[in-house]
Amino acid sequence: MPWSVSAANENRLPTLNIHDTPEATVSLTLVLEDLSSPLGIVTHWLAWNLPPQITHIDALHFPKEAIVGISTFGKIGYMGPIPPEGTHTYRFIVHALDCELSLPSGAPRSAFDAAVAGHIIDRAELRGILQRA
Repeated sequence: MPWSVSAANENRLPTLNIHDTPEATVSLTLVLEDLSSPLGIVTHWLAWNLPPQITHIDALHFPKEAIVGISTFGKIGYMGPIPPEGTHTYRFIVHALDCELSLPSGAPRSAFDAAVAGHIIDRAELRGILQRA
């Protein structure tokens, strides 16, 4: 399930293009993580119940039926990759699921991880590195 991303270094959801979604997919999820934080893996964004036929997402085109969880920072919504200092590796993950998730808006990462367990049909990820002097 390849996909691609491009965006400026802004706190704005970049353009995400998703394609080759498996036929059995009922919903998609999106996750953005900082893999290099001194705190450990930091969740910047969680979104689920995106329609499986979606092929394009950006700051202006985000599905209204999608539900957004809470970040490690205690905020609901997209928190883009802006490292405070040094070099950080960020990872976008898309999951193709065999169900929709019964999680409310603002659910934490632990609830999200428990809900997707056993329902992932396919997964793709994209990593990027940002450096701040």
